[in-house]
Amino acid sequence: MLKTVLLFCLLTIPFACTTHSPAQVRVEKKGVNGHRYTIFHPDHLSIQVVTTRPRVDGERCQLSVAAAYTDLESDKPLDLLVCQGGVLQDSARLGYLDGVLTILGDSLTITAIGKGQTPSYVQQVRRLRGTLLLQELLVYKGKNQRAAGGSLFQRRALVEFLHHSFAVVEGETNNLTMGQFADDLLGLGAVNALYLDMGDWDEGWYREGGEVKVLGNRRTQTGRQSNWLVFGVGD
Repeated sequence: MLKTVLLFCLLTIPFACTTHSPAQVRVEKKGVNGHRYTIFHPDHLSIQVVTTRPRVDGERCQLSVAAAYTDLESDKPLDLLVCQGGVLQDSARLGYLDGVLTILGDSLTITAIGKGQTPSYVQQVRRLRGTLLLQELLVYKGKNQRAAGGSLFQRRALVEFLHHSFAVVEGETNNLTMGQFADDLLGLGAVNALYLDMGDWDEGWYREGGEVKVLGNRRTQTGRQSNWLVFGVGD
């Protein structure tokens, strides 16, 4: 399946498109299974993973959230394998990251990967100056991928809905397990969903008009964030 991802990405209609409407983040509030969620729809915006903190003093970046985990010893991205063509790691170090996000231009794909494996197309993504990172898979092909139980946190994910539509979904409270979160994402219509770093690394922000609104309930390790998923106005 992984060998088909590159072809799929190249054939996918670009996520960023030409429009007369202003590029912005459309915010939607929804409840499911007794939990409240904020859904950030990055309408007409391009997507990328970056390893330099996005600037808030401009209008190009409209939405920024933490992406891959951060290594506690090095303060560098953990299992972020390729970033805009640069290979940061050539092999996976964590054994439990079972989802992979591939970005080629403005096309993105969420798919599954065997735990502890490295995608065989890392060098292909590099040659195409793409981005590839590993994270925990919450939903895949319309099915919950997480077991019941576990710790309670505020949760956030990159979610693919029908018709290859993507959004960032964030819970409003700190009382969600991964399994509960995945169930709720299914209730919201998720086809695929990849977890995004949270806990003390949970700070994000989005632009609403001329105002920057901060995301995340803890934000205690903001200075140690090492990588970000950003949605912005393309060149």
